[in-house]
Amino acid sequence: MASVLRKQMNSQSVRIPSAPTGAGEPSAAKALYIRDREEGPAVFAIFHEPAQPAHDVAILMCPPFGWEDMCSYRARREWADSLAAGGFAVLRIDLPGSGDSPGGPCDPERLRAWTEGADTAARWLSNATGARRIAAIGIGLGGAIAYNALVAGAPIDDLVLWGTSARGKTHLRELRAFSYMETPAEPDAETPANVQDTDDGSLAVAGYVLSEETQRELQELDLAELPAARLGSAHVLLLERDGRPVDARLKSAIEHHGAKLTVGEGDGYATMMMAELPHSVSAHAVFDRVSEWLLEEIVATEAGANGTPAGGEPPRGESSTEISMPDGTRVRETAITIEHPLGNPIGILTEPVGPTVGLCAVWLNAGPQRRIGPNRMWVEAARRWAAQGVPSFRVDLAGIGDAEGDSRKLLEIASYYTDGYLDQVRLVLDTLEARGLTPRFILGGLCAGAYWSLRIAQEDTRVSAAAALNPGYVVYDGGLSNAIGQSRELGPRLLERSTWARLLRGQFTPSSHLRALRTILTAMARRALRLPRRILSPGAGSENEVTQLFDRLSEQDQHALILFAGEERLYRELLAGGRLTGLERWPNISVEHIPMAGDMHTLRPPMLQREGHRLLDELLQGELARVSAGRR
Repeated sequence: MASVLRKQMNSQSVRIPSAPTGAGEPSAAKALYIRDREEGPAVFAIFHEPAQPAHDVAILMCPPFGWEDMCSYRARREWADSLAAGGFAVLRIDLPGSGDSPGGPCDPERLRAWTEGADTAARWLSNATGARRIAAIGIGLGGAIAYNALVAGAPIDDLVLWGTSARGKTHLRELRAFSYMETPAEPDAETPANVQDTDDGSLAVAGYVLSEETQRELQELDLAELPAARLGSAHVLLLERDGRPVDARLKSAIEHHGAKLTVGEGDGYATMMMAELPHSVSAHAVFDRVSEWLLEEIVATEAGANGTPAGGEPPRGESSTEISMPDGTRVRETAITIEHPLGNPIGILTEPVGPTVGLCAVWLNAGPQRRIGPNRMWVEAARRWAAQGVPSFRVDLAGIGDAEGDSRKLLEIASYYTDGYLDQVRLVLDTLEARGLTPRFILGGLCAGAYWSLRIAQEDTRVSAAAALNPGYVVYDGGLSNAIGQSRELGPRLLERSTWARLLRGQFTPSSHLRALRTILTAMARRALRLPRRILSPGAGSENEVTQLFDRLSEQDQHALILFAGEERLYRELLAGGRLTGLERWPNISVEHIPMAGDMHTLRPPMLQREGHRLLDELLQGELARVSAGRR
């Protein structure tokens, strides 16, 4: 029978504290690519070295899929830091075709590739640490992959499964349902914008793609039907999901195979996995609960017992890897860390294997989203451009993704628009130039990253072009225009059932609107006499600054793409203020708008992603033509 783990498991148990992100000293961590064989696919991973004395149990962390992966990334980094501080070596991986790992979501046999990727990572971890046992923490669909890998013979001895179902089709159904809840369909639309079946049968869920083949594989996957004799020597912790019981069929199958099973509470799944960034909240109680279980069930009670040995030639862990593109072109990716007082930026440099052209691209964070960009667009663009000879660097700045720094500050919109982030972008350009890359840059970003791109371009002539996708601001006005727009939008949303549903699920909180109100009240105190004019025409005071920005880019012969999609606040303001007329004065600046109902800020629909890639490639071709012509 399964034991039950509750909040007060054992008053004498040892607890590993889960410190807030950015608090205390993080564990030593390094990025690497793990490859099983010379021509086999590599798995991108972050290895967290354990504090001493280290336990002889190592942890493999398998991520959830898509938006849950993006949303919970920072929290899982914090979780890994906490475990490492408690003496556990931890390896976080991106499954093949996702994150920074090679491949794409439409490559064939994704389920097999994911399972083999977990196996490769587990064997490297076992060999690198000499751990007696490997425990895999799997979240959502990542839990199903970890279970499948154990059954298939991977050197995984124990499992922590949070929000994992026995049937793959259950995960598929939940992913689709989540996107429906995020973006309700228009009255005349059969499918919301975030859930789209494309012509090739693939499915885009909140912007992340599952191919038709992968959907079939998931439909057929049933963990409860797998011959899992190896579970007989395993310890398994099944975590509930915000009060919802664990999957009964999975629980029964684990018990049937004789595993030592524990069932525990798992409150906080929704607020960690499906909240709007940067409002994802780490589930500290779950982190502590898992640490208690590891210490009591594996470290303490299994002393001297060996787990499954990692057989065969161990996989290699390297700081860089080569990736084969669909056309046979090869590119090389290398993880780079840059020292900065606010939190060392970390990024991935993608370079051509062969000659380069006189350009280098830098992809900046899309607000709080990690370096892979919205819906993994920066990964796709970086590799595609590198195949054309353009080195491309996608980077995490302080407090975002894997970079050090306090991510809690990102709850304040103003924190993105500080000199600290601009200084880090300058440092990135300096570092790339010092590595011998051509000091002629294209900067690209979305939201705050778009703003950083435009700001740096006007003051640094090394920037030849900037791609600003859905910028929150062209010129920052202290947050007033955004606060006013946010407050105006809240009233109608209070009448929508979906708003209250998201509030109850923990995916929406009023805190951001309270901050918006505070911003407005502060502006009232400072500019009481001018407030009526600002309310009637938010951002109008920055009109001359916008003109000056455009003039500055024109004087320096710099090009810019400013792309708006859907019902973007800034686009509506620029249009209402008449500032999108007379753009012929600046032929170097292209302002594009892709009309679509609803909030399309992160370009989730595949159509928007394709159009975004097309416009980015047009900008690149223009810059390549200028390089070829010998122009600046």
